[in-house]
Amino acid sequence: MTEEENYETDQEEILFENTKLMKKSLRMIISFFTLFTVCVILFFSLQTNKFFIFNLHRTFDVVPSPLVAELFSFFFVIIITVGFIAYVIFAISYFTRKKKSTVEQIAKYPSYKKQFNAADIFSVVPLFLVIVMIVNGFFFSFAQVDGVSMQPTFCNNDAVVIKYVDDYDLQDIVIIEVDGIYLIKRLVAHAGDKLVINDSGVFVNDMRIETNVSNVPNEYKYSGILPEGAYYVLGDNRNNSTDSRIFGLVGEEDMLGKVIYKISNSTCELD
Repeated sequence: MTEEENYETDQEEILFENTKLMKKSLRMIISFFTLFTVCVILFFSLQTNKFFIFNLHRTFDVVPSPLVAELFSFFFVIIITVGFIAYVIFAISYFTRKKKSTVEQIAKYPSYKKQFNAADIFSVVPLFLVIVMIVNGFFFSFAQVDGVSMQPTFCNNDAVVIKYVDDYDLQDIVIIEVDGIYLIKRLVAHAGDKLVINDSGVFVNDMRIETNVSNVPNEYKYSGILPEGAYYVLGDNRNNSTDSRIFGLVGEEDMLGKVIYKISNSTCELD
């Protein structure tokens, strides 16, 4: 085979590779920006979930959160921003290249392939982010225990995993919202349970579970069957806990999820 024939063969191979690369580029650009659009939709629609790690109003004062969750969200904001900029540049390069002649495309093939490889690094970022948003927005999240009300079960600053649920069982560790404050407590009575709170103590289904009722306001003393959507919670550290003895029954709309896993490996005594 002559040099001219070799050259023609090489050019044909480059032309084939170039055509294939252009098709892959278009698919990658469409895929990235489609998933990025899904990310944006999820981002704004999940702002009502205060446990959403990308919530714009999420602060430790509002929702105590472990450092790992905050670092994770910050890291991904940086990555998706860099990825978006990289793909905008790559998309401009693709459409500019598409207008050029085949000869010009082949001449710039090596440099364009490098651009493709660089953009390809970020191709999985929006897909992974969509998965993270769906899991975090609709199923699980992280929180950090702030205070001593659940000692010795949970210590101050313990990191926990929360699952969003609709049904709760007795003795579940739950996350509730009271006057804009997020609390972790133990569920001791729910709909259908007989609850009595008087000067003798807290009774659930005729069993006394707490004797410390000296600070219970009269309006939160109770005697009857809990109605649908009503819950009664207590802290495990009964002598140092703001719970239903202080703020009364918890409504279904204020039940935000239950703790399913303790990340921290800590122990503590009652304060």
